[in-house]
Amino acid sequence: MNIYQRINEVRKAVLYVQKDKTVQNYKAVSHDMVVALCRDAFVKHGIVTYPEQVSGVMNPAGVKAAKDGSGTIPDPMRLYEGAYLIHFVNMDEPADRISVRIEAHANDNGDKAPGKAVTYATKSALLKVLMLETGENDESRVEHTRTVSEEQVDELESLIDEVSADRGKFLRYLKIASLEELPAKSFAAAKSALESKRSKADA
Repeated sequence: MNIYQRINEVRKAVLYVQKDKTVQNYKAVSHDMVVALCRDAFVKHGIVTYPEQVSGVMNPAGVKAAKDGSGTIPDPMRLYEGAYLIHFVNMDEPADRISVRIEAHANDNGDKAPGKAVTYATKSALLKVLMLETGENDESRVEHTRTVSEEQVDELESLIDEVSADRGKFLRYLKIASLEELPAKSFAAAKSALESKRSKADA
């Protein structure tokens, strides 16, 4: 298999990653979580991934407002800016690879900023190349993939018959092949569309 086929096999195996890290007031996906989910599939399908730094610069220290309002004081936090090529390599034919360019920034008051930047770049490339869905929790993943119940299908079937709707056209409108494939979260909208057709017929 070429590298694209191998990556596609990983996409089939790894579908979703849960946000596991709190950053200030929002949730994020950590590098370790992404690696933990993807590593076995990468090993199984013979893909080696590694970062190559293209450029990097540590910006000079700045200043910040003093807490007592007396003016400004030196700010120990320094911004590091790096550009990287993240390589996805076919281990059986190393010339067969995909390389993704990612730019990353990181703040730190010590020597950890360069490491943070390359970690962020690698995580971003994995998420984008594998087209991984991220969510707040497992429940959000279930809600995203849950389809309508049998009772809801029957209800829509009755409405289709009642308003003499064009079934094929209605399914194309919903972008599904059958009512059983309708996402549960789209049921209300589908029902409303049919009821609207009934109201126009009654007018």
